[in-house]
Amino acid sequence: MKRRLIGYLLIIGILTFGLISYRQTTRIKSLLPHLPAPIAKEKVLVTPAGQGTEGLIISELSDVLNIRNHYMFWAEPQDLNGYNTLVLVLGFSKQGLYSIHKTPEDEIQRVKSLVTAAHKIGMPVVMLHIGGQDRRRQVDDRTAELIAPMLSYIIVTQDGERDRFFTRLAAKNKIPLTVVKDVKEIKVPFNSVFR
Repeated sequence: MKRRLIGYLLIIGILTFGLISYRQTTRIKSLLPHLPAPIAKEKVLVTPAGQGTEGLIISELSDVLNIRNHYMFWAEPQDLNGYNTLVLVLGFSKQGLYSIHKTPEDEIQRVKSLVTAAHKIGMPVVMLHIGGQDRRRQVDDRTAELIAPMLSYIIVTQDGERDRFFTRLAAKNKIPLTVVKDVKEIKVPFNSVFR
């Protein structure tokens, strides 16, 4: 009886370990630590997609990395002139939209027209989501799905990717994706876009 019980426990242990290992390896294969080669050039236009404060964080990170950039909270297609790369920082903020008297639909249309214009002229579009799961709303996901076919690269934090939304989005649209532990680890993958 003891041998049979030990045998069952051993089989359960092996199966559990195998499933955990399989899920981790399939997850790791779908991700990149950073891009293998640069895909974009400076000068960079950084704009929020949702009017969250995260756009300013990425603009400041660009300054730290010596990436020539300009932050514009309401960039429109005509503003792309003079830039080589568009960086969108996803994060809808009710307060941010309210402060400029815009609705989420206004913002979605702005982002869509901006990304479409960049895509038409062959400008790389990089999207980042650096907030956690609590900073992601249905409108963020809808915006990401809308522009995904025109994106060149996605960088997200692990906390904002708990449901694997971006992993599925990247796989469906064949977009390189990097998931970082936290905001501090964005430097390497973001720098790999340009160098």
